[in-house]
This record gives sequence, C-alpha cells and structure tokens, in this order.
Amino acid sequence: MGNEWKLNLKDKSVAVVGLGSGGSAVVDMLWRMGADQMQGLRMTLIDPDTFYASNVTRHILRGDSVGFSKAKEMAKRYPGTTGIPGKFSTLPGKPDVIASCVDSLACESQINAYSLENKVPVVYGGVHGDAHTAEIITVVPGETPCYECYERTGELPPPSQEHYTDPNYDKTKMPSQAGLWVDVLMAASLQVQGILGVLGVRERLSPLVLMSLRPPFKYEAFNQKERCAVCSEDFSRLTV
Repeated sequence: MGNEWKLNLKDKSVAVVGLGSGGSAVVDMLWRMGADQMQGLRMTLIDPDTFYASNVTRHILRGDSVGFSKAKEMAKRYPGTTGIPGKFSTLPGKPDVIASCVDSLACESQINAYSLENKVPVVYGGVHGDAHTAEIITVVPGETPCYECYERTGELPPPSQEHYTDPNYDKTKMPSQAGLWVDVLMAASLQVQGILGVLGVRERLSPLVLMSLRPPFKYEAFNQKERCAVCSEDFSRLTV
C-alpha cells in the first residue's frame, strides 16, 4: 500500500469509548499508526472508571496506574490523545468515527442514537463469554443496519453488590469474565480493521462479523438488510 494510507488518516478523529482491556488495545494499535506524523490520527479517550489492580493482567496500563483514572492515564501514555474521565455524554465534538468498546447495552444504545442523529459511523467491538468469540458490528448511518437491528437474546446478568450500593448502577452492564490477553488482542485487532475500513484505509468489513478466537478460528460475516424502527421510517416492526 505504500504510505498512501497515512493520507487517509491525516487529521481524522476517532472517539474511543470504553477503555477496558479491549479499548486500551484499540487505542494502542491506532496510535502506533500515526505516531510518526505531526498531524496524524486524533483520538479522544472516554471512560469514567478507575484503573484497578485486577485490571493489570488484561490491559495496556501497568501497576503504576492503579487507583487513577483510566482515561487520564491512557492519555499520558499516548501523547496527542485527549482523555476524558466521564461518560459518553461528555463527548466534546463530532468525530469521524466512534470505536465503541463498552460493556453496557444501555451505553451502546446511547451511542447508536447519537450515531444515527449525527451521521457518525460506529464500529462496535466486544467478546462473548470468556473471550472465545469476537463480535464486530459496523454501523454507517444510511448505509448499514444500526446497532438496534441486531436482536439480543438471553437474560440480563444477575445484579451485583453494586446494584444495592450504587444509585447509578447499570443493570445492562456485562460482568467481567475470564479470558486471556492474547484473545483480547485478537478481538481488538479485528475491531481496528473495521475502523480502518470506515476511514478508507482497508476494505470495509461486513456489518456483522463473528470470529472464533480459538482454533480453528472460524470467521463468519453477515449482511443484514432489514431495518428496525430505530433507524428507518418503517414502524411496522416496532413492538410494544
């Protein structure tokens, strides 16, 4: 590809929402692609959480960041990025693409609503269970199904102790499960490929991609054509 791809990244902005294991890896990979440019890819890093010792085994940050804001510590580690220790609603401006790395269905729905209203593409990344399968959803408003088009099955996770002690408890937040850092890196790499596809650096991924992170590493791509009542004017599929 030569260096032409760098021109597609120049002055582009990405908002990375959620700086857990996957989000931190996405930031690292994106930053390295523009680290040698004075005006390369601009990143805004958003996460309200604190970095704990239990995060160290599956995160870019190390022990010296324990007890501090994930967003601020990541911004210190990656010069040129902006760290915001807040929720998605604190997003300061309109980025070229959003990388959603959150573990909350409610937050993903909020990101989806913002995406549709402001015509901002989003690449959602996550893993199933103990990081055995990566799920990447690419949403380009007006071109692809939105996040809400994909039906979520199964029950919400049982409430944790926070349900009784935290007035801002999010009942749609997925619990942390065991998984290896190598699995997280594979999933993050696939999400970054999706981001590069939206930015015109690589071929765009199918709207929904599922990839096994265990041998034999099966890969499935889906092109869902139906639209839900959230992203279309057709309300016939809306149920109450």
